[in-house]
Amino acid sequence: MNEKGRRPSESGELPEDDEVLDAAVEQWLAEHSSGQSDEWPGHELLEDKQAGVVNEALHEAEINCPYCDTPFTVFLDLDEGSLTNIIDCERCCQPIQVRQQVDPVSGELEGLDIGQDDDVL
Repeated sequence: MNEKGRRPSESGELPEDDEVLDAAVEQWLAEHSSGQSDEWPGHELLEDKQAGVVNEALHEAEINCPYCDTPFTVFLDLDEGSLTNIIDCERCCQPIQVRQQVDPVSGELEGLDIGQDDDVL
């Protein structure tokens, strides 16, 4: 072992940390992703498999957490009209205000505001 507590490779050199991490991730993905579908939780809400149509009331939006800046997808129910919801960040679990403005006539999304729990939107 060397001064960092790592074992040298066969050639006597240490592999780069990025290479080790990449190899570990590839191995984990190979072990855990085989035979699994590409469907995600909630996919059935957007797609009607029998009719082959997409539910127009649900709108998919990409947002970033105002606390940790992690990007993730939220689904907005436009049939509910304009409203404010509180959702939790998928990474840091902080509460996020999501305010959707929906046109009352067309039912289309006019605006989307994101803020921390104590922000005034």
